[in-house]
Amino acid sequence: MSERLSAEHEQLGKLATEIIARYARTLDAARVCSEAAPGDLEKMFDEPLPLEGTDAPELFRRFEREVVPHAMNIPSPRYYGLFNPTPLPVAVWADALASAINQNGAAWRNSPSASVIESRVLGWLCEIVGYGAGSFGTLTSGGSEANLIALKCARDRAADFVRDRGLRAAPLNASRADGRVDSRINSNAAHATAGNMIVYASEQCHYSFVKSVDILGLGRDNLRKVKTDARFHIRTDALRREIERDLEAGNLPVCVAGAAGATSTGVIDPLDELADLAREYKLWFHVDGAYGGSLAMSEKYRHRLRGIERADSVTIDPHKWMFVPFAAGAVLVREGGGVLRDAFDITPEYLSEERGGGEDVPFDFFRYGQLGTRRFNALKIWFALKTLGTRGYAAIIERQIELTDYFAARVGALEEFECVGEVETAVCCLRFVPKEMRDARGEELDALQRELQGRIERSGEAWFSTTVLEGRRALRVNVNSFLTERRHMDDLLELLGRESREVLKARKTL
Repeated sequence: MSERLSAEHEQLGKLATEIIARYARTLDAARVCSEAAPGDLEKMFDEPLPLEGTDAPELFRRFEREVVPHAMNIPSPRYYGLFNPTPLPVAVWADALASAINQNGAAWRNSPSASVIESRVLGWLCEIVGYGAGSFGTLTSGGSEANLIALKCARDRAADFVRDRGLRAAPLNASRADGRVDSRINSNAAHATAGNMIVYASEQCHYSFVKSVDILGLGRDNLRKVKTDARFHIRTDALRREIERDLEAGNLPVCVAGAAGATSTGVIDPLDELADLAREYKLWFHVDGAYGGSLAMSEKYRHRLRGIERADSVTIDPHKWMFVPFAAGAVLVREGGGVLRDAFDITPEYLSEERGGGEDVPFDFFRYGQLGTRRFNALKIWFALKTLGTRGYAAIIERQIELTDYFAARVGALEEFECVGEVETAVCCLRFVPKEMRDARGEELDALQRELQGRIERSGEAWFSTTVLEGRRALRVNVNSFLTERRHMDDLLELLGRESREVLKARKTL
């Protein structure tokens, strides 16, 4: 049977390699997005539950014929959308190797080498963000899960009876569930006898913070979205006022979260100032560096993250600016794995037998988060870091920022476009503001941005998203791919000019 399995892998592996190689050859020329509507694709895949099997090679051919042409061409050098990169080839094939050996990384006994590699990868990520030797973390499905884990650690540190007794089981005070005083608990808790637990983040924060406070029982109304300045950074003066207001109301401030590469703008909050405020008010300090955390590998731009090493926890997604395939996120904790185990550890009956001294227990990753079964996602990160090294990553990251700076400078010189905010990572926001519409209502300009984005999407020549800044719609261009060159930026500028003229022409005919 094993020889048959080997032969099948060889046959299908060749087919897969040929499909992937052909796909890679077409990346520069292929449409970025499909012309198909949802109904078209529903009809294409409208088929009954299979009763009989289909020849596997035919399914591979069907994948190339029907799936690939109607996928969003995220690896394209002309994809300027969300933080979705072209994956490194070595990481793609490492992912295939991980699937072949199919390790369950929950417990060391089921994945010895995988668990040790994950531990090593996490140590490297901690080193990248500037953490010391005692730090640790866990891999996650992405930034949303990582932010959730970090906020749970913050909640439990603020009042640790909550983990076992629930939010409404006792007043918010500095007593442990066993009645002893825990010096680790947020001292603000002594003054919060019946209030709510509060989390603070920028109004530019990722939507996962809204979901996380909901899941953790804190309530969506208890996420304070703090005002930003003209460059979209969190205002520390406004943050201080929010904290003081909550303390006066008898609430319990728990955590402040800073952005290192906000989704809409790519900007980085003043992390050092946030660290100072968190220390002053004895709050957990979390940095959502899902995208921008990788900037720490660049000596040229690392200073923009100053203060990240002071955070209690950091989110970083290798499936963003480290170019590994989805899914691969991580949460890192400065004080180490003990914090994560305090929040999540449990020993089920089937994993409780004598372990010969427990040397393997620190490599049981089910103890550090909510996941049980865990894929061997560390392998693709290990391959990628070993292949490029931090200097290789820095070279790509720096080139992408320089391409974005170039694009922003060209946009700034155009009469009918304006940049919104500044470039701090590889994101540039802009608006189409033709001179004949300078006095138009905001809603009309919003519609204009949507029309322009829609025309370019339908053209298939490029793809970027829109977002809302200062209450108004803006275009958002993010250099994601390590394949993108200056010529692609020039093509995008030409495309913006051409299609914006067509938008105005179409409006005049209405």
